[in-house]
Amino acid sequence: MSANARNVLTEHVNGNEATARAALAIASAFDSFVARFAAITRGVRDRFERRDWLGTQDDAAARLALYRTHVLQALEDVRHELGPLATDVATWEEVKWLHGALIVDRDDCEIAETFFSSVTRRVFTTVGVNTHVEYVLSETTPEPRGDEQPITRCYSLDGGVSAALDRLLADLAWSVPYAHVERDVELAAERVELAMRAAAIPASGGELEVLVPVFFRNKGAYVIARVRNGDAWIPLVLPLLHGRDGIVVDAVLTTSDEVSIVFGFSWSYFFVETERPSAVVEFLASIMPLKRIDELYNAIGFNKHGKTELYRSLVAHMARPDARFDFAEGDEGLVMSVFTLPSLNVVFKIIKDRFGHPKRITRTGVLGKYHLVFVRDRVGRLADAQEFEHLAFPRRLFPDELLEHLLEVAPSIVRVEGAHVIIAHLYTERRVTPLNVFLRDASPEAAADAILDYGAAIKDLAAANIFTGDMLLKNFGVSRHGRVIFYDYDELCLLTECNIRSLPQPRTDEEEMAAEPWYYVGELDVFPEEFAAFLVPSGPLRDGFLSAHADLLTVDYWRGMQQRQREGEVVDVFPYKAGRRLERK
Repeated sequence: MSANARNVLTEHVNGNEATARAALAIASAFDSFVARFAAITRGVRDRFERRDWLGTQDDAAARLALYRTHVLQALEDVRHELGPLATDVATWEEVKWLHGALIVDRDDCEIAETFFSSVTRRVFTTVGVNTHVEYVLSETTPEPRGDEQPITRCYSLDGGVSAALDRLLADLAWSVPYAHVERDVELAAERVELAMRAAAIPASGGELEVLVPVFFRNKGAYVIARVRNGDAWIPLVLPLLHGRDGIVVDAVLTTSDEVSIVFGFSWSYFFVETERPSAVVEFLASIMPLKRIDELYNAIGFNKHGKTELYRSLVAHMARPDARFDFAEGDEGLVMSVFTLPSLNVVFKIIKDRFGHPKRITRTGVLGKYHLVFVRDRVGRLADAQEFEHLAFPRRLFPDELLEHLLEVAPSIVRVEGAHVIIAHLYTERRVTPLNVFLRDASPEAAADAILDYGAAIKDLAAANIFTGDMLLKNFGVSRHGRVIFYDYDELCLLTECNIRSLPQPRTDEEEMAAEPWYYVGELDVFPEEFAAFLVPSGPLRDGFLSAHADLLTVDYWRGMQQRQREGEVVDVFPYKAGRRLERK
């Protein structure tokens, strides 16, 4: 905090000013949030060392709940301090100014700004944005202190890649041993040297620059680094696993695309110990130049600030002269209406007022499904969603046909006020190509790969205790990296809630020829033998799918996966291809 700002704040506090106490209350609530967030994050290292995978999942859910808890606490405290002035804009302008003085020397000031705005949006239920009481654009510039802890360590490559990797792994200082560290270093060094030769990076004069914090997620620990020499560089990610014999280096990832998948929008958030999130994001952006900043903040656990950065990107894209919204690619859904802004790789999803037959879910039920996806392990197969309320868009960005459609299907959500279209509630997700559209246009080889990954996606989700419900191709999408992602959540449920059944055999000719099931079907009854009729159209793609995933059509597969879930097994799902894992004899 600058000396002038400190003096002004002190005068306000000494003068018993309610605005100063309100600013302090918000800052204090944020401090509590950060402390608890850091404590949970710090504890995951111990979980990894003890192989406590279920505990890690519990920590992930607990950490997600922290933000709302502390925002509501701040809201209660501020209303107490401000009393009848709690909804006065001029009062909040002063609170915001004082709050800015409090956070100016924080290393995480951008997160503190977002926290403040989360409080004020609950106070005012703001439609659009209010720059008087929100940090719409970042307004706090941290003052350099000179005592910031470095976020990276560097290892010279002059002694060889093996020596640098050996020192790096030793510096991680686990409380448990490596299983075969010499072998892992040898295998990893071979992969790194191969990538360096391909990128024309000489070892002499080069260095391995490594982020100090280790990234934890599910059953893995990830070392994030880059190999560089002058202006030439390659990313380097070392996924570590803790098996029964000790810790091993499981893979070596050396391309931006591979690293981008590890940090993809369909994975759960990492646990990363850092007091300087912006510095970590800056490093990550250097090795994943195509990854949006909001997705990087999401990936390291600051998803609320990721939402702030996404909104800022949206504002910038809407300001383009050629900006126009459009219908999203793919089939219109029965529950959601989806549109997009072509220049921004995002879709906007609105819940319709009335759902088409045969959907029986309610609006509240849809909201619950999205919350379930938010708190569950997404295993790289469920698109992360950001929830927005009371957004105001320029009317000129909506073609008449699109606006008329939205007003028709969701009149309780969408309205026009003068030059603006007001949307009371929507979700955003990363845009992907619907699988049925992708298969129509793809080469035979790409289509074959996608259909096999479609089956793998269903299995990965089952391993995370997720049953997608509606498995139609149109409900899955293909990312720019060729990964198949599920994004239609209205029929999604926990696999362990399903009643997996065999198809009853008809007892009469009438039963065999009946157009409708002659047997009772409960709401959560699942008949895997029926999947064959709609999973993949007949032809070569269907043949390839069944050759790899015929077990999806069996009762035994699904009941077996249910049993594994009930026994508490955390199934391995890797964010990289099997071919990237180190081969060990």
